[in-house]
Amino acid sequence: MTFAVTSASEAVQVPRFAGELHHRVHEALAEIVGKRWVETDPAVLDTHAWQYIAEAVTGSHYMPRPVAIVLPANTAEVAAIVRLCNRLGIQYKAVSTAFGMWNAPARADQVVQIDLRRLDRIIRIDRDNMYAVIEPYVTGNQLQTEAMKVGLNTHIAGCGAQCSSLASATSMMGQGMDGVSMGFSNRNLLGFEWVTPDGEIVQVGSFDVAGDDFLGDGPGFSIRGIIRGFAGALGGLGVFTRAAVKLYPWYGPPAFEQNGVSPYYHLRIPDHHTAAVLLVNDWRGMAELGRRIGEAGIADHLTRNAPSLMAGAVTADNNEAVEVYRIPMLHEMYYNLIIVMTALHDDEARWRRKVLRKILSDLRGGMLSNDLSLGGTTALLGFVRTVARRIGWGGLLKSMPSFLKLMMRDAERFGWGAVPDGLPSMMYQAVVRAGMNMRGVFRFAGTFWTAMGSLVSWDNAIRGARVGAQVKAKYIRKGAIVDDGGDNAWGGLYEAGAYAHLEELCMYDQTDPACKEAVTEYVIETNLACIENHCGDSLNAVGPTAHVLFSPVCMDYDKFTARIKAEFDPNNSAEASFYTDPNFVPPEGAQARMAAVLADRAPVSVDNDHIPQEEVETRRATTRS
Repeated sequence: MTFAVTSASEAVQVPRFAGELHHRVHEALAEIVGKRWVETDPAVLDTHAWQYIAEAVTGSHYMPRPVAIVLPANTAEVAAIVRLCNRLGIQYKAVSTAFGMWNAPARADQVVQIDLRRLDRIIRIDRDNMYAVIEPYVTGNQLQTEAMKVGLNTHIAGCGAQCSSLASATSMMGQGMDGVSMGFSNRNLLGFEWVTPDGEIVQVGSFDVAGDDFLGDGPGFSIRGIIRGFAGALGGLGVFTRAAVKLYPWYGPPAFEQNGVSPYYHLRIPDHHTAAVLLVNDWRGMAELGRRIGEAGIADHLTRNAPSLMAGAVTADNNEAVEVYRIPMLHEMYYNLIIVMTALHDDEARWRRKVLRKILSDLRGGMLSNDLSLGGTTALLGFVRTVARRIGWGGLLKSMPSFLKLMMRDAERFGWGAVPDGLPSMMYQAVVRAGMNMRGVFRFAGTFWTAMGSLVSWDNAIRGARVGAQVKAKYIRKGAIVDDGGDNAWGGLYEAGAYAHLEELCMYDQTDPACKEAVTEYVIETNLACIENHCGDSLNAVGPTAHVLFSPVCMDYDKFTARIKAEFDPNNSAEASFYTDPNFVPPEGAQARMAAVLADRAPVSVDNDHIPQEEVETRRATTRS
């Protein structure tokens, strides 16, 4: 039986929860944490139910309501809550800073939401051994700010500095613009405190032996692959209440010199640091540029941002963003990498810049940077020539008035001294502080989805970006998503280029039912394109619906995750609808959407991909079956 409730003017259908059990849950939770820290008011429940891309599951901005929200103060209380849910036969879902539908229940009135915001301490920063011990609500910005005071830095995931460092390390993806020097989030997890799905408290790594020093793994085999793997269990395998994460040297000041008023800031780039937008002529040049920078070991941060993303990042509203995006010089800045290099002293900074300029010169490219030396000016001329090859000298001249307008804007806000490094300063802030990651993608339409994005070789990442752009072009032509030039691939290299990722973002109107339906089909089609074009597991290869496609061509991995889930959580107490759900039921209309996609596929062609056409057709036939 269902009844209608109103969530911020939207009708949401939820099942009626048995009143007696509802009361028992509330009273039992209050006994564990105190009445102040349990909430069942529908208005408050809806604040947790509102989630990014919830419309993919419910059709509205809201995920289903939890039974209750409970805010524990420590690991012992978390464990008690988990044991209670096991006894009562209901599920729980832990959440920290919360970014997306994965943080909320998929079924209404059946799940206790464990809100971990009271666990917000940086317990320790060990400068000598370069690690930090943190609780779930510590954000990337918070940890980075404290780490820089002692000469260290931390990996921040692509979701941005406002998100939980622990959640990224233990439970959810982990891409970031510092990956070339700091790796992927799962590679930075050293030790952790884990409340298992049945309520046992487990300490992993050497923490349980020494009580102080964290190592990634103690004696014996590693269980990091069990608890998270590539994407993480997204809350479907217990609760993580503490983690040790690796830190890295920071060759910069303990605090930045910054001025301005939100949302416009100018940050002085520290001495011996270089921030630059690198530009080459085509995808082949991009492939070689990334490989050679990775091999040279000169980059601390290295990321690729599409022109539309850069327009969003450097502006404060849509009108200004569209105006900037229309500048021919920026609009056609497709084959770019944004780099930040830090150094201890002038000699090292000069050497890194010299190596970078040599790489760019060999590739007939250039850079726009804060390097105002003779060599930096020569590289700037190379940047201009590279743009001119794409838009012509006439297009370059046409761009000048708009760029002069931007310079005047910066001069008015920050003084003429800030003009020469205006764009490099903006890129430096966006990359090092990771404070503008979501500004560009949420700006244009209010939300976005992403696709492709496997952890693969750099060449294969570029291949995926090319494939994804061609699929996306179909949906742009239909008017279902924002026309961002057809290319909105974000990503970069990890660990000196040992592996990489480029994901294809698309922005759409979440209030338009036709757009929401089209984006669901876009996700399906990009998943198929990943399989057919050997682009690896998509970022959307998450959850039982996606496993149906990817698991058969990836050694039946879902059978192993299902076994892990059954072994550690036989009661299915940890809500796992986005991990591997034993109670999974295919979404209503899934077959119809798949049929619609298969009936109207986007044409995809990747030059020199060396895949025989008959093999592509065979894989397509296998996928259809």
